[in-house]
Amino acid sequence: MKKLWIVLSFVVLAFSAIAAPVTLADAPVEGRAGRAELRFLEGMIDHHQMALDMANDCLAKATTETVTTTCQNIIDAQTAEITLMQGWLLEWYNVDYSPMSMMDMDMGMGGMDHGGMEGMPATDPAMMMGMMAGLNRLEGVEYEIAWTESMIDHHDDAIHMSERLLERVPEGEGHGELRELALQIIADQTAEIEMMEQLILDLAA
Repeated sequence: MKKLWIVLSFVVLAFSAIAAPVTLADAPVEGRAGRAELRFLEGMIDHHQMALDMANDCLAKATTETVTTTCQNIIDAQTAEITLMQGWLLEWYNVDYSPMSMMDMDMGMGGMDHGGMEGMPATDPAMMMGMMAGLNRLEGVEYEIAWTESMIDHHDDAIHMSERLLERVPEGEGHGELRELALQIIADQTAEIEMMEQLILDLAA
């Protein structure tokens, strides 16, 4: 009798495995949720690349240690997240996506009509260039304060992008790893905004 129950148990488990829907970690998400994931991944990769461009500009011009440390921390964190999101795009959607730096974008804008250029990232180049507006005319503490204000606005945009993803892709409909990243971006960049607001006060003192 014991052997019979063992055999029956294996049969039940085997049938359950066949009958249950199989959801692969690397499977694309269909419909609106999938399109939202694609928009978020490509858009956030571009957005992070802009943060890298801004942070590298900061490293070249800032002198206050707290500011340069903040810039380097942004480079370290967001470079890793770009690599992670590129991997997911390729694994889940078979999309090999690389961001374009603001320097490359600026060089490619010459003679470009309003329809855009082939290979141009989804992020609006005018918005990206606008984040750096006026910084090249500033030096010293004035530059550091203006740069920090601009990065706060940039972080705020990333938070809103992440919140929209969580709204468009309810839990259970998309990739859980992406939701976790969006939540992590919200938490990390909210904390960094608070830190940078205090940094501005310290720089202005």
